[in-house]
Amino acid sequence: MKLLACLDLSAYATSVTDHAAWLAKGLGAEVELLHVIQRSDVVAKRGDLSGALGLGARSSLMEELVAIEEAEARLAREQAEALIDTVRSRLEEQGVDQVTALLRHGDIVGTVIEREADAALVVMGKRGAHADFARGHLGSKVERVVRQSDRPVLVASRAFAPIRTALIAFDGGATARKAVEFAASSPLFEGVALHLVMVAKGDARQQEAMDWARETLGARLEKAEMVGGDVEGAIRAKAEAIGADLLVMGAYGHSPLRSMFVGSTTTAMLRALHKPVLLFR
Repeated sequence: MKLLACLDLSAYATSVTDHAAWLAKGLGAEVELLHVIQRSDVVAKRGDLSGALGLGARSSLMEELVAIEEAEARLAREQAEALIDTVRSRLEEQGVDQVTALLRHGDIVGTVIEREADAALVVMGKRGAHADFARGHLGSKVERVVRQSDRPVLVASRAFAPIRTALIAFDGGATARKAVEFAASSPLFEGVALHLVMVAKGDARQQEAMDWARETLGARLEKAEMVGGDVEGAIRAKAEAIGADLLVMGAYGHSPLRSMFVGSTTTAMLRALHKPVLLFR
């Protein structure tokens, strides 16, 4: 089994590393580190010069931009290699020694989707290098990966904390059932107090879904509750009440119970909750 840990130069790199270590040890998995160097802004500027300047000025400026581009490329590669070395060492310190690394140029989302084909799970930070200080902001690339990925995605919070209590947000839909089945069977959740919340009115179909979740989780389930009210507010309140270290939920799915997890709810939970979120598709 392999995990794909997506790294960048943001403040989330350490947290992604620590969450990957927790997953790797819990699942007995190896870790593939992925860092994608994106197309430089200088390259875009170079392309914009065509027709904007006279031939002489354009030629001179192009030479300068090419030199800058080459210098930026060298720096980006050196930074990436240093990051990978640091992360590898941190993983080894935590007992994870089956680590491979891949450095790519290109589109982050496309590369992650390509590489996840060989992975059981993807780990990435909530925000990228250009969004560190945007409070409540969810990185656009993170959202695109979550929407397109066929694998469970763990979206790491800014800092890792030991996972002792987890909350499963359940709506009875297919993706939420995948989350329940994973929590019920995975060694990752041995010793973790599992709580489940369903925001619903409690009709017969919803009660049947809740009974299925209770039965599936069995002895691992600490407590399951069906509550009313606003979906996002109810989940957040429950997570805070039990001191959840992790939220587990289906993502962007379509539930037969008129899913409480439409896309906007998934995105809102990722933005609002300052805890890691494990998402299933």
